[in-house]
Amino acid sequence: MLIEIWSDIACPFCYLGLTKLDKAIQNLGLRESVQIELRTFLLNPGLKTNLNQSIAQYLHEHKQIPLEQIEAMNQRIVGQGEEFGLDFQMGKIKVANTIKAHLLLHEAHEQGLLWACKMRLLKAYFSEGQNIDDIQVLQTLAAEIGLKTDHLDLAILGGKHSRAFTQDLQEAQELGLRGVPYFLFDRKVAIHGARGVDDFERVLNR
Repeated sequence: MLIEIWSDIACPFCYLGLTKLDKAIQNLGLRESVQIELRTFLLNPGLKTNLNQSIAQYLHEHKQIPLEQIEAMNQRIVGQGEEFGLDFQMGKIKVANTIKAHLLLHEAHEQGLLWACKMRLLKAYFSEGQNIDDIQVLQTLAAEIGLKTDHLDLAILGGKHSRAFTQDLQEAQELGLRGVPYFLFDRKVAIHGARGVDDFERVLNR
């Protein structure tokens, strides 16, 4: 089964959704039977990295969400994460543009380490408060998961993966995506959002 997933790194529901899908695959013993392709989606392509701004301030200023609502939402995310062993540290998050990190993912795909790279980036962003718009941070994270890092800066910044990156964004537009995560199973069945593990199991069992 081919599972295509559009997601962004600065998206807590993507972290939850990917983790729940992985749990469902594990529960059903389908690790060798599924092929996962992670596609690029940018929630805010023009975002300027601001290391002095909290995620709560960013959401309040740019999305006009009341601070009390943001706090309640963050608490729910932390609680959901704990159920699946995810350590959301919302106060540590560095508001960062994710384009470079997505280009790193395309390099990881080429090297056969796409899933490991995605999960490492999500942990770095949500649990460790790392700046995923920093090329040196990306170099370090890449080395941790075993990526070959020779000329990695050129792979990210030199346009090597521009076509694949753009194709993912164009296809997201064609699918009419306004938010993520979005899971597409064999181009037949879709799940939108971080649904329950049982929802993923039902689709995987089809």
